[in-house]
Amino acid sequence: MNLMLLSCLFGFLIVNAKLKHVGGGLISGVVVGAKSRNPAIRVLGAEPKGADDAAQSKACGRLITLSHTNTIADGLRASLGDITWPIVRDLVDDIITVDDEEILEAMRYNYEVLKVAVEPSAAIGLAAVLSDNSKKNSRWNCSQNIGIVISGGNVDLGALWELFSRITRT
Repeated sequence: MNLMLLSCLFGFLIVNAKLKHVGGGLISGVVVGAKSRNPAIRVLGAEPKGADDAAQSKACGRLITLSHTNTIADGLRASLGDITWPIVRDLVDDIITVDDEEILEAMRYNYEVLKVAVEPSAAIGLAAVLSDNSKKNSRWNCSQNIGIVISGGNVDLGALWELFSRITRT
């Protein structure tokens, strides 16, 4: 990923807040790289409501560790770590939380429109952009150029169809 290109083209960059067993490594690396190239870029994290320790931590100003998580985005069930928390706290502008249904809709969009099969954790950035939380917040919806990091395609297609059958088409 060319962060110089991303930081020049986009006013906002949406990144999932955590990856399995890493606890904030992806967003920490992206935010440090993007803001070193373009300090004005806004970097937002995306996180499932059922595993929202990063959002809670940002709101409280201290590291929160959840005793239980409940989300289809299994790659985002890990907690932020002692190394990544200060980076997320100081450099990530905000965290958008979405529910599992929004993640499933974003997976469907990725597959049907973009022709990319992604795991739930990878679809969360798009889910955040399409969410009501994002659309209704003037701090987040003012940019015409939004970049989304989509990382992770480990999905069983049989499981994908089963997930899609859980939601109805609108």
